[in-house]
Amino acid sequence: MKKEKGFAVLLKKNDNLLEFKINPKIYTLNAIYKTAYFFLDKVYIFLDGDPKKEIKVTMKSKSGMGELEKVASEFYNELLNQLLREKVSYTNAKVREFIVAKALYNAVPNEVDELLKEVEEEDWQEDPLGIAKTWEEQQAEKGEKSKKSKKSRPSLTPSLKLRSTKKLRPMKKKGKK
Repeated sequence: MKKEKGFAVLLKKNDNLLEFKINPKIYTLNAIYKTAYFFLDKVYIFLDGDPKKEIKVTMKSKSGMGELEKVASEFYNELLNQLLREKVSYTNAKVREFIVAKALYNAVPNEVDELLKEVEEEDWQEDPLGIAKTWEEQQAEKGEKSKKSKKSRPSLTPSLKLRSTKKLRPMKKKGKK
């Protein structure tokens, strides 16, 4: 195993592999995943180990052995970059959420304001369909309408009484005796 500027590197030349370990107490697992994804076009990457103790990264070259050490150094630089991005993102989360919320709110204020104006202009106390009336009020109105209608038309009751008091006799059949 060979040590290079703070990180351990195990170089296997015959298998064209480079292995090194990362301390997950220093680097988050999310940052390790993002960094590994960043290097997928250059090398094959295999992650192994216990996420609480130690992450083992194995790189296999897609082209040649000479570039593996350079890629491992770039991997650590990118790992620091991803870690810093996470910390900045965490620090600025509230500001970012506020900016997005403000932008979304300002995107549609005209529609909301127009709806509020319509509601304010409407006379909400009008009841053209009579929905807000109680049963008693409705019955009182029906009684007033029936009294008005009785007064306005002539009474047909006496003639009906006469007709109903007459007894009807059965008609005799005309014809053969």
